[in-house]
Amino acid sequence: MLAFASVPSPIGGMRGEMLQFAVVGPELASVASLSRELARRLGEDPGLGRIDLDLQLDLPQIRLEVDRVRAADLGLSSADVAFAVNLLAGGVDIAKYNDDPGDGDRYDIRVKAADGEITSADDLNRIFLRTPRGQLVRLDTVARAVDVVGPAVINRFGLRYAANFYSNPDVPLGEAVERVRAAAAELLPPGYSMELQARAREFARTSGYVRLALLLALALVYIVLASQFNSFLQPLIVMTAQPLAVVGGLFALWITGTTLNMISMIGLILLMGLVAKNSILLVDLTNQLRGQGRAVDQALVEACPVRLRPVLMTSLTVILALTPAALGLGAGADTNGPMAIAVIGGMLSSTLLTLVVVPAVYSLVEQGLSRLRRRHA
Repeated sequence: MLAFASVPSPIGGMRGEMLQFAVVGPELASVASLSRELARRLGEDPGLGRIDLDLQLDLPQIRLEVDRVRAADLGLSSADVAFAVNLLAGGVDIAKYNDDPGDGDRYDIRVKAADGEITSADDLNRIFLRTPRGQLVRLDTVARAVDVVGPAVINRFGLRYAANFYSNPDVPLGEAVERVRAAAAELLPPGYSMELQARAREFARTSGYVRLALLLALALVYIVLASQFNSFLQPLIVMTAQPLAVVGGLFALWITGTTLNMISMIGLILLMGLVAKNSILLVDLTNQLRGQGRAVDQALVEACPVRLRPVLMTSLTVILALTPAALGLGAGADTNGPMAIAVIGGMLSSTLLTLVVVPAVYSLVEQGLSRLRRRHA
C-alpha cells in the first residue's frame, strides 16, 4: 500500500494533480503494457515529476466458482449463492433508521458479518446457505473459492479501457502536455490514444477559447476605432501599440517565472483595450492639429508633449492598482497575480514605446499617403 499527500482538486470528483491523462484502447492487456512503457519513458524526464499510474492487474483476489448442477439439485441458484456471500462479506443495506420521527437524520441499517469473521477463502467456506426446503448447506458444498489475481479497478474512458496517469510537473503545464503528447505519439500504435483529463484538458480547451477571444477583441477594437476616426487606416496606426504590449506582458511573465496560464491569458486580452487609449490620445490630438493647418511632423511634435502627462497618469494608475496583486499581497493574489504581472508588463512596454513607435508609424503612413495623392494628382 502506498500513501502520499495530494492537493485537493478544483474540479469535483477528481484528484488534484496538475497533469492528468489516460491511455485508452480496446484491449485491457495492451493498455496495461503500453501504459507501463509510457510511464517508464516519462519517468526518465525529470521535468514531469513523479508519474503515478493507477492501473494494477495483479491484485490478489478470490473468485467464487459455483457448481450449478449441484446447486440446482438443492434448489439454489447462482444469484442465491452470490447474495449470501455479498451479504456477509460486503454487507447489504436492508432498512433506514430515523433518530427523530419529526425532523431527524436517516441512517442506513447494514447487515454483514462481524469484523474479523471473514478474512480468507476458508472463512467463506463456513458460510451456510438455506435451501427452499429449509435445509442448511455449507458454501463449499455448492461452490469453490479460488485464489486468483486480477485488476484492482477497470477504468474506462469513452467506452474503452483506460489507464490513468497523475503527475505534478516542475515545468509549465502546457510544456508538460507537449512532452507527453510527443512520447505518446512515438509509442502508441493505431487504435490507442492519449486523452487529457481534469485541468490539463480544461487548459487545452481554454487555450482555444482565449485565442478566439483575442481575435474578437482585436476585431472589436478595430471596428470601434474605425468608426471613431472615420478611417480604415488610422485604426491600424493606433493598434501598433498592442503587439508591443503583448511582448511586454510575455516578457514580464518570463522574467518573474510565471507561467502562461488561463489567468495570464485573460490579462493579455485585457491589454488589448487598455493600451489602445494611449495611442488614441496621441493620434486624436495630432488629427486636430493637422485640421488647423499644421504639417504632419509639426503636429506630432506639438501633440506628443501635450499628451505625455495624461498617458503617464493613466498608465501609472493601472500599474499601481495592480502592483499589490503582482507582489502576492491581498486576498486572491495567488489567482490574480499572473494577470496583474501580464498587464503591468504590457502597460510598461506599451507606454514607453507608444510615444516613439506610434508617432513614427503615423508620420510614415501619412506622408506616404500624401506622396500617393500627389502622384495621382
